[in-house]
Amino acid sequence: MKPSFLQAVLSLLVLVSAPVVRAIVFSSTGDSSYNTTAPTGALEGSGWQYVGNWNGFVGTQISQNQFITAAHVGGSVGGTFTASNGQTFTTLAVAQTNDLAIWTVSGALPAHAPIYRGSSEGSLDMVVFGRGIGRGAEVRSPTATDADNLRGWEWGGSGALRWGTNRFEFADSGYVNGSTQIGSILAAGFSRDGGADEATVASGDSGGATFVRVGSEWQLAGIVYGVQSSFRTTPSGSTINAAIFDMGALYGSNGSLVAEDATGDIQALFIASRLGAADNQAWILSQVPEPAHYALVSAAVLGCGAWFRRRARR
Repeated sequence: MKPSFLQAVLSLLVLVSAPVVRAIVFSSTGDSSYNTTAPTGALEGSGWQYVGNWNGFVGTQISQNQFITAAHVGGSVGGTFTASNGQTFTTLAVAQTNDLAIWTVSGALPAHAPIYRGSSEGSLDMVVFGRGIGRGAEVRSPTATDADNLRGWEWGGSGALRWGTNRFEFADSGYVNGSTQIGSILAAGFSRDGGADEATVASGDSGGATFVRVGSEWQLAGIVYGVQSSFRTTPSGSTINAAIFDMGALYGSNGSLVAEDATGDIQALFIASRLGAADNQAWILSQVPEPAHYALVSAAVLGCGAWFRRRARR
């Protein structure tokens, strides 16, 4: 996708964050048990050991007694956070900015994640974690001109912690969703041919963690905010929530055409708050007395409005 079109898509579709549906959706399979255990092989250590359960959403451990998640998932002081090792902790305080929330808990958390502070997310391998279900019925466009009119899948299944892979394509600063200030963001598309673990998120995955690989270390780069998911197959048809790898010939929830049918796929995006952005870095440092080990990369964050293009999968 070209940068200008990505920007238009962000302004066209509202990012939803309904708490009742939770999903990591894969392009390769609808198996509800897929990727529900820690990654192994080349992806071993890519973040599973840092993510816990905060009211059914993901919270990621970032210091000895703090975890980070999306602010809009809510919660209250005195609530229970279940850490990655199954141990439970009580929340004592919370600090928020944009759509990020850092919660302080009683006791010492297990291992905590290093936080990425560079500006090259689009060139790095990425793993995303959410409290996932799977996919439901196929979504097909009756007006598509290509032979294969499959556009993606509706959401469906039951919840569990899951992981998938993807790659960030786009970054922006000062992003506003409707009247809500989100700040710096990262965006990743959903590809039909991105490999066996290619994944996107659904709205209940808000607060999910995205890790990028820097050398041999996996570092926390983003916190899931939302996903473009509300579509119709005809202008007056019912609105469905779905994971879409090609928005061509589909309509938004207002009945307007999202994009003309095209030869190539026009991918729907999921959005994450960008922890590598200078404003978010400064805020995290102000809240975490002894931050987790940060990446030994340039502290200067340049090109917050840079565009990322997906590399070919290896």
